[in-house]
Amino acid sequence: MKNPRIENHSIEDSHHGEDDAIFSSETEMIGSISKLCHGNLYVIGRIWIQALKMALIGANLSLFPVVHAAKPDEPPQKPPKMKYKDLPIYESPHYEYKDYVEDKKKCPNYDVKLLHRYLYPKVKNYRKSWVDSIEDFKKDAGELKRDACAVICKKRAEFMKAMRAPENCTLRQAVVVAGAATGYYMAGRKGIPTKAFYSSLGALATGALCFPKETDEIFRLASYKIAKVALLIFNKTCRQNIFLRERVPCREDMPPPPPERPADKKNQCPPKK
Repeated sequence: MKNPRIENHSIEDSHHGEDDAIFSSETEMIGSISKLCHGNLYVIGRIWIQALKMALIGANLSLFPVVHAAKPDEPPQKPPKMKYKDLPIYESPHYEYKDYVEDKKKCPNYDVKLLHRYLYPKVKNYRKSWVDSIEDFKKDAGELKRDACAVICKKRAEFMKAMRAPENCTLRQAVVVAGAATGYYMAGRKGIPTKAFYSSLGALATGALCFPKETDEIFRLASYKIAKVALLIFNKTCRQNIFLRERVPCREDMPPPPPERPADKKNQCPPKK
């Protein structure tokens, strides 16, 4: 006798086998594979050709088609001069070129060169920075010059005040003597007139620094005396009669005016009849 449990298990296994099968028959399996390869045959062939091409000539593998953009139309060239009978009937190259030039002139950067367009901003910035640096340098130099001039003027005024102070009279006299001695030694081995001239110049320069008023009076008086002696010699030699007018005294050398008499002590003249 057969076991009913074993029979039930065999029936269940047969049912499970039928459910797990992909194809119910061999004919169905062959038909499905042919349908699968039929739709993708172009893609497979394309991939195979590109793989062979890359292996043989080293071309890049492109699975997607590449679309190249069309080249832009070239701008019309300037047509040559033609006679009236040589002009084309269905074309107007001169008008096309004229319209092209007019459209090009409407552009704001028509007259701007390419090199000028790219270099001008940089050159402008460099020039502006250079001009600003020069202006700053001039400003600093001007301030430095003004400060130096102010310091020099201040020191000069202090030096002049110190060299003309009454309490430094001995020092001032020593400076004048040193100036005369310097002029004498600058003359070197020259004659006595040259040494006297150089000594006078040295004394005059230092005297104008230390004793300006006294030096001015001495210079004026010496010039007047020398001119009178020279004219006297000239008159005696050439028998002329040229004289200098007398030296007019300075306002500081003139005596002060007398004080006015009081009103009660003035002589009152009687009125005329």
